[in-house]
Amino acid sequence: MARKPKTDRVWFENFDLEVEITALITRIETCTKFGLPDKKRDMVFSYAATKLGKTKEAYANAKSEGKPVSTSRRDFLETIQDMIFLAIPAENVALMPISEYVLNDPSYYQDAMCRAASLTEDELFMALSPILKDMTVQDARDFVSKLWHDGIDGNARKYAEALKRPERERVPLRLDRIV
Repeated sequence: MARKPKTDRVWFENFDLEVEITALITRIETCTKFGLPDKKRDMVFSYAATKLGKTKEAYANAKSEGKPVSTSRRDFLETIQDMIFLAIPAENVALMPISEYVLNDPSYYQDAMCRAASLTEDELFMALSPILKDMTVQDARDFVSKLWHDGIDGNARKYAEALKRPERERVPLRLDRIV
C-alpha cells in the first residue's frame, strides 16, 4: 500500500486564530445558552494567542534540533475549548449535546462508559449509537454514574449475600498441634 507523501506544512501555518476561536466560542455559546462576557472572551483570545505562539516556538525549536515533532490542531482546540468551559457555569455546560462536546469526539464519554460498564467498544457503540445524537452532557454524566453505582451496588449485594451464607462445618482444633 502506497503512503501519502509527507508534506512539511503544519496546521498553524494557515490557521486564522480569530476566525477559529470565534467559531468555537459561538458554537459553545449556542449549545450552552450562555453568552461569554467580553472580559472572559478577551481572556480566551489572549490565552489562545499565547498557546499558539508557544506551539509555533516549540515546533521551530524541535525542528532545528532535528527531533521528531508532533503538533495537533485538535489538541490545541480541545485545550481552548476546556478553557472556555471553565468560564461557563457547570449547569450550562451540562446542557451541551454530546455531539458538540469535546469537538465532537465521542471517545471522550465512550472511554468513561467502557470503564464503568466493562463493555467492549463495539458493544457500547451498538447499544448507544441511536441515543448519542440527542444525549446532553448531563445525561451522559447521569448514565455513567448510574452504570458505575449499579456496578458497585451489585458487587456489594453479592458480597453481603456471601457473608450471610452458612459457613462450612467447623473443624475442631487438635490439642496436640497448637502452635
